[in-house]
Amino acid sequence: MGVSNTITIERQMAQHIAQLAFQHLTRSNLVREQNQPMDADTPLIYAWPLAERVVLIINPMRVKNIDHLTSRRFEHHLATIMQGRRVVVTNHRGIFVQVAYWPEPHRELATRQLDLSEQKTPLDVPIGMTARGALWLSLVEMDAVLIGGARRLGKTNLLHGWIAALLQGKEARLILFDGKGGVEFNRYAGQPRCQVIEDKLSPTLGELFAEMNRRFDLLKAAKVANLAEYNDGRGAGERIERIVLIVDEIAYALQEPGVEDVLVDVIARGGAVGIHPVLATQRPSADVITPRVKGNLVTRIALPVPSRADSMVILDRAGAEQLPKNPGRLLITHRARLIEAQAFDATNVVAALADGVDGSYARTKSLTSPRLSDREMRLARAALEREGWFRVREIAEATGESRDWVNDVAKRWQVLGWLTEVQRNENGHQIGRRMTPTLSALLGANGSAGQAD
Repeated sequence: MGVSNTITIERQMAQHIAQLAFQHLTRSNLVREQNQPMDADTPLIYAWPLAERVVLIINPMRVKNIDHLTSRRFEHHLATIMQGRRVVVTNHRGIFVQVAYWPEPHRELATRQLDLSEQKTPLDVPIGMTARGALWLSLVEMDAVLIGGARRLGKTNLLHGWIAALLQGKEARLILFDGKGGVEFNRYAGQPRCQVIEDKLSPTLGELFAEMNRRFDLLKAAKVANLAEYNDGRGAGERIERIVLIVDEIAYALQEPGVEDVLVDVIARGGAVGIHPVLATQRPSADVITPRVKGNLVTRIALPVPSRADSMVILDRAGAEQLPKNPGRLLITHRARLIEAQAFDATNVVAALADGVDGSYARTKSLTSPRLSDREMRLARAALEREGWFRVREIAEATGESRDWVNDVAKRWQVLGWLTEVQRNENGHQIGRRMTPTLSALLGANGSAGQAD
């Protein structure tokens, strides 16, 4: 690879860094194979050792996409591969990658008390102190969030800070699922626009799914593309508030049958209608945070984790395993950047909120009266015509809908309690789901909409 085998430390480090870069470029499919005989005599990388850094000169004829190689995202990825070494990529009369010999020490970021007066908009939430000062981000901009970290390293404190900020903002409704039986979030049960769930998430998640579909119907009727346009006056109805679903711990919620299917849909489509899931876990493993769940969680926050594999689950890159094991130290991916921060201490703010609770708000207040869309009404009527049996293949054929969509609806309706679990005959063979009295009542309540078809 053109790296000299001298015994100096600089040259040894240059050789090591060049080897890491070579492996990353080839394994990431960023360079072309050596197809021409002349390629054997033209290395991919030349290493030029200097006093404090090595300059890697990349052969541009072997690069598939030079823009990708010179992007900030590539710099971050390569710096992670280089275990925190500073990386600078330039494209001026050639592609040059400068890499420091030694990793940069972690910045000393002091823990600071959360100051809610720093909140610029009602939907801003506190991230923490960075090298450039206090960092707050809009939850609308972050859309859907995954937070992961080892136990007792600051995940719940971060969530408390977000809850306090959103309660102060008074422009979002909060749904808080506490996987610890109410120990953490019970203190918010008396706050306006705040619903605390201590047992099962599935009933409320079903209501949230119904609310999401209702909002899509409103936007479609108003001929607008998102909630911001609707609330700017183009909608025919009243202003629709945003909903923030905070789940701590997601591993417990996913144990409930059917929850994952509904949650994946809410994560994928909810942001357009003002529904923002924030999922937190202290078990960042691939069997808990599956690709289906995290695929549309666009903002990732990792607190210290034990292994590189855990960091990969949360961030899709290494780095969180190298964080100082200080509670609240975190990495956040935002706009293709990786930012290190020290979360604020929210203890005093949370205590003040708890002292101000009057307990007058209903803890289990429903989101909205459930309803069926016109498309769903056709499925329900088809099931009613079959004496209450909801068999996916039959319903799909009768309504002309795809089997995949009908099967998806069946799973969600089961979570809502509108359909039973799949029934079996005496031989153990599946014979389909059945309508529950709740779905029958909804069908009657929406009868006028059904007559319009």
